[in-house]
Amino acid sequence: MRFDKVLVGLEVQLHEDLLSRHLPGSANIIGQTLAQMADQYVRQNKTGYYPAIDFFKTLPSMDKGVFESANQLAWLASKLVRETIQKKLRPLFASVHFQSVQTLAFALPRVRPNQADCIEQLAKHYTPDTVKVELVLTLMRRDSAIKDDRVESYTRKMLFRWLRPSFATVVITNSKILQN
Repeated sequence: MRFDKVLVGLEVQLHEDLLSRHLPGSANIIGQTLAQMADQYVRQNKTGYYPAIDFFKTLPSMDKGVFESANQLAWLASKLVRETIQKKLRPLFASVHFQSVQTLAFALPRVRPNQADCIEQLAKHYTPDTVKVELVLTLMRRDSAIKDDRVESYTRKMLFRWLRPSFATVVITNSKILQN
């Protein structure tokens, strides 16, 4: 028997109906509200870029309730993603270990104020429904004497096949075989 470990990075977006089952309103409303607040601040202060959500928390003029809602939604989204991945992948792999789980809404946006559809892109970015996950998956194989790199491509295919029905989008950002 041979145990191969593969480090995989992926970004998944939750289905809107899954989030709405747990929320009184839409997650998109939070993203749109944060985008409008950020755009207003950037245009008044002429910063030339949109800061991460955490920056706006420090400003006294910003509505703290919106940020608290975004934090709670981000926590819920991360929890749902973690539970779904664990449930779907546990039967396939010998072990599933989470290295990190981060909501993308709290990262620096790749949107600039001079872009044509900046408000829509910013609202999409600030909506806390997309999560970046890093996993270490252990795969048990019978062919212990064979050294090959098929394990990485097999892992990527299985991840996509088993996770795709559970999420609105699944993007595998990277993968790497770890040395034992």
